[in-house]
Amino acid sequence: MRLRAVVRSGLAALATATVLIAGPVAQAAFADPALDDAKARLTAIEQQQSEIGEEWAEVKLQLAQGKAKVETLNADIAAQQLKVDALRTQAQQVAVSRFQNRGVDITIQLVTSSDPDGFLSDMSTMGKVDQNMNSLLQEFQAQQADLADLQRAAHDQLTAITAEEQQLASLKSQIDEKIREAQALVDQLTEQERQRLNAEEAASDEVVGDGEALIDDSGPADERALRAVKYAVSKVPTGQYVWGAEGPNEFDCSGLMLAAYRSVGVSLPHSSRAQSTLGRPVARDQLKPGDLLFFYSPIHHVGMYMGNGLFVHARNPRNDLEITKLSSYPAYQGARRILG
Repeated sequence: MRLRAVVRSGLAALATATVLIAGPVAQAAFADPALDDAKARLTAIEQQQSEIGEEWAEVKLQLAQGKAKVETLNADIAAQQLKVDALRTQAQQVAVSRFQNRGVDITIQLVTSSDPDGFLSDMSTMGKVDQNMNSLLQEFQAQQADLADLQRAAHDQLTAITAEEQQLASLKSQIDEKIREAQALVDQLTEQERQRLNAEEAASDEVVGDGEALIDDSGPADERALRAVKYAVSKVPTGQYVWGAEGPNEFDCSGLMLAAYRSVGVSLPHSSRAQSTLGRPVARDQLKPGDLLFFYSPIHHVGMYMGNGLFVHARNPRNDLEITKLSSYPAYQGARRILG
């Protein structure tokens, strides 16, 4: 059972009431060491998921770049092959011409020539042909070597691509195992514990309500950045967290940022770490809607600032997409402004 579905069912009110009772007496009365341990273990598992997921995203990005490089190399190889073939044809033509005159004494050719002066002129020209032939052969060898270098580079790149594809498959298996591990842990909880777990998370950092109404569009934020925020927020009610997804209804954290900015004509890489190098840095007290927020060290999570101390993000497979208080979310590392 998805925990998000539980908390948004008719049972959510009872769970919320449990965590909203004030005072130390209430805290003691509802203390549950088993649930606290489960929460700690879930947090650790989800942190591991996120770290593996970021590594997966970076390898996938490298794989895409590698495939693009192979396409470029193949085009270069085709062009180089044309140069080599043309030089080979020229060399063959010169070699045939020289072969046809081999074995004929130059004195006999001079005596029998109907135009001795022209023959001597041709001999001078043939000397130049020999020089040109040597130059032609040297050029052919150089171009042939360049072709071989390109072919080796393409082979090496294809070998790297094969290794990256295997690494992706391995990382995906690790991610799937962490998801199963988290779900198995949740399944071991009682119904009441699952309700309390969701309600405590919602009370501590999740914001529920009309997402678009929570966006601060009163300031000087870039118009396209505001549209990107609205896109991301519009996906919160029904969007699901899926590793490697970038829309239209399934996203991971960097995939949601990619899709939001893609909707306004801006291209981002599908990696939170790669996204953290784009745009320009922004101080926390200068944040505007549309700024990208980064978490953990090394970075493996990203969200989008909405204004009013809130941000929207694809949190994890257990929580899907949500709007969260920035002040309550751990390990904030900084922000980057993509537009404006």
